[in-house]
Amino acid sequence: MKEYKISGIEKRYGKKEVLCGADLCAEAGSFVGILGLNGTGKTTLLNILGNVDRNFTGEISVRGKDVAYMRTRMAFPEWRKVKELLDFYGRFYKFDRKKAERMLENTSIRKNARLRALSAGMQRQINFICNFCVDSQVLLLDEPLTNLDLVFRGVIVDSLIERAMEERVIVVATHEIKEFENLFTHVTVLKDGLLGPLTDVEELRGRGMSVEEFYGGSLQ
Repeated sequence: MKEYKISGIEKRYGKKEVLCGADLCAEAGSFVGILGLNGTGKTTLLNILGNVDRNFTGEISVRGKDVAYMRTRMAFPEWRKVKELLDFYGRFYKFDRKKAERMLENTSIRKNARLRALSAGMQRQINFICNFCVDSQVLLLDEPLTNLDLVFRGVIVDSLIERAMEERVIVVATHEIKEFENLFTHVTVLKDGLLGPLTDVEELRGRGMSVEEFYGGSLQ
């Protein structure tokens, strides 16, 4: 994959227009931050990019099994066991199960545990681990740090640093910027249904501006 491209993405809920022409083109190896306040449509956009929502207009260059998507909540029956979730990813994706199991060993999650027995934070941990260990062209992360303690927040950031130079595109939708400030290669702001231009973070730094300052200015 040379680039990840979306064009003209529009989405309505009845008469309400949530997305009105989202466009983005990111080269392989990019780490893209989609920034925006809660309720601005970030999850709606990622649901479309992650093939969860197919009722939209527009075009996307990479879909299906070439995309791993960490949603805010797992779409997997809570009565299933953790090991069954690993089995599912192993059947459906090109999945590094050994790596996933090594990452699990550094948590308090046990493979025989049922998902409903896990705290919200633990469910987020297993959700990240499964999607991170998929060999995909695109990795989508929707508010990946929500409900996580400081230790596993660090695990996520360190893991993404480890894979930041790979020939894949990582897209993070978030309103939490500080932890990802040094990982972003490009950022864009979603506001009023419109996705702003993709901005090079190195260019921002050359102007003496942080991502947080850029984001704050974009909301005014």
